[in-house]
Amino acid sequence: MNVTLTISEIGSRGDGVAEADGRRYFVPFTLPGETVIAEPRAKRGEAITADLVEVLAPSRHREKPPCAHFGVCGGCALQHWRHDAYTTWKVAQVERALRQRGVAAPVFEPPVLGVPAERRHIDLVMRRQGRQVLAGFHERASPRVVDIGACVVVLPALNALLPPLRATLADVLPDSAAANAIVNETGNGLDVLIRPHRRLDLTLERREALVGLARNADLARLSWGDRSNAEPVVTYRPPVLRFGEAVVEVPPGAFLQATVRAEQAMRSAISAWLEDSSEMADLFAGIGSLSLGRSGRLTLFESDQWAVAAVDTAARRWGTNRVKVRRRDLFRNPLTIGELDAFECVVLDPPRAGAAAQVAEIARTHMARVVYASCDPGSFARDARELQDGGFRLVKLLPIDQFLWSVHVELIALFIK
Repeated sequence: MNVTLTISEIGSRGDGVAEADGRRYFVPFTLPGETVIAEPRAKRGEAITADLVEVLAPSRHREKPPCAHFGVCGGCALQHWRHDAYTTWKVAQVERALRQRGVAAPVFEPPVLGVPAERRHIDLVMRRQGRQVLAGFHERASPRVVDIGACVVVLPALNALLPPLRATLADVLPDSAAANAIVNETGNGLDVLIRPHRRLDLTLERREALVGLARNADLARLSWGDRSNAEPVVTYRPPVLRFGEAVVEVPPGAFLQATVRAEQAMRSAISAWLEDSSEMADLFAGIGSLSLGRSGRLTLFESDQWAVAAVDTAARRWGTNRVKVRRRDLFRNPLTIGELDAFECVVLDPPRAGAAAQVAEIARTHMARVVYASCDPGSFARDARELQDGGFRLVKLLPIDQFLWSVHVELIALFIK
């Protein structure tokens, strides 16, 4: 039975939140202040999820979504929200998380705003059905694939790859088989990793089809398999990124900062906040996108063997003895106080879960400065409270919207002892 609801706020998953008859409802694609008709579906904890049926009284902040797939595709949740209101909500997610943890926060820096057609990374789901290959993303809360004509958030070069990808994988994938196509834009062109969902041997015919795709689409490199055992099928140009004077050959399917502007904003913040530091550690360093190329001595710590190898090779080619890279799982084996005392400052960019064990060690040091890049306000606030209890003060915070129209918000922050 449908219910009439008034939306009070947007929750952390991007759904509108409403209270009626003592029950809480989550309704996607709604906005604060709207009156809507919704159809209850299922329980989510103590609340009820509901489908939007009709907007009776729309918000003045409601806009027409720019993507024809919005509402079905699970990639974006907030395209219907006017950009200034949407940005304010994202920043408020950080403010709320810090407030809930009792962290004293500074006045935030003006946020880095996301814009369409900017993301340089895409992870497509490819599924063959007969002679057709679907290419896109999963539907909202469903394993079904939305076949897209173009994605409005990624670079045009990534969208241009969709037709040749479909045509090639129609010859490579068996019927009903699926794969992910992970595409990164690099300084030498597109780097593509095809990751089949089930084991699939590369026959001569399949190899020839993939080589043809790489040649016709002018790819820098095309690889096959999981990230852990990716096989380069063909390399026309090494896919590289430049960080200052350091040039890194990117591993297949590598994690990159989602946009160049966001990466540059974070690098600029680090340079400004740590300009006089001569001995720095970069924790959860990835391929060194936040720290490589700066002056002073640098030690990078990363668990992924392919990222470590890429950075090590880059340092050797650069010909500097100021950069060292160490393979280390900082979740299981965080740097201790004694090890951290060798550095004047640290930069850390952990996954969404944060870095509780490592931050507990950092909080006990006499280190002067800590720069923390985060992709989750909740885990960041938890770790910020640990640093605050250890005598650090949060003095700078820059919100960054790398994932346009999603619920995710990133940030980079400076703590001073």
